[in-house]
Amino acid sequence: MATSKPDFCKHCPVGGAFSDEDQTCSVADPVDELPLTCVGEWAEDKHSRVRKYVDISNKVRRKFLSGKGGATYVDLYCGPGRSRIRGTTRIVNGGALVAATKALETNTAFTEVHVADVNRGFLGACKSRLTRAGLNVSAYEGTAEGTVARIASVLSPKALHFAFLDPYDLKSLPFSVIERLAELERMDILIHVSEQDLQRNLRRYIECERSPLDSFAPGWRSVVPELGKDATIRAKVFEYWLQRIRSLNMQPAQGVEEVTGTKNQHLYWLVFVARHELALKFWEEIRHVDRQKGLGF
Repeated sequence: MATSKPDFCKHCPVGGAFSDEDQTCSVADPVDELPLTCVGEWAEDKHSRVRKYVDISNKVRRKFLSGKGGATYVDLYCGPGRSRIRGTTRIVNGGALVAATKALETNTAFTEVHVADVNRGFLGACKSRLTRAGLNVSAYEGTAEGTVARIASVLSPKALHFAFLDPYDLKSLPFSVIERLAELERMDILIHVSEQDLQRNLRRYIECERSPLDSFAPGWRSVVPELGKDATIRAKVFEYWLQRIRSLNMQPAQGVEEVTGTKNQHLYWLVFVARHELALKFWEEIRHVDRQKGLGF
């Protein structure tokens, strides 16, 4: 039995079909014939912040490039590297391409780019696109939890690192990933936390003996009451997660950005984490996007 197309597919000018399994459009990128994910226009909000952060930090990165440390970019959920905006013909770069090309534009290209994805086809497409742009790319197939140790083990402790963690859901973001990256002294991390997942599935996660929340925020059950309004529980789980990050001698920025959809639906939080005050200052300067709202966490 054929499934009906989503509304954004029915009105799509390219006539493609959306795959719910891997979020791809059936119409490949006309530039390189490689796959494209199909994303909402709000994806550009997070990519705008990635671009601005790479830009504003270029002078600091230049110091590491002229020394022995170098500068690296890490993306554990890289996807194919390019996406089509739903209902349009517009194709945009994903996080890895956004970061890498902006660094190139400022003449402070990353000395190393490390990308990973559980989808082999996506990983190959992203690596191909980055390589074609002239980057030194290392690619790792597997989950974030399965690849983070391999990547962290080859990163120079003297280098400046920027990681973008952009998973679809909470299950894909175990706290162990952040713990491993935080072992590096000069590690700045921008994290996409799925508020939509937490909102839709909170009660199911509470009722399960073992749920994605237990890996996302280990120990939450011992400090967050499971009774009460859902909004209160969600806020307490999120605050507990932020406290766990602080315990790693990392500081979540005061400005947590909430990204919403075209119908004002809650989608995700963007959380910037760093150890050094200058990095946090940079985030404060570039985090604002007019149609989004910040949270005072």
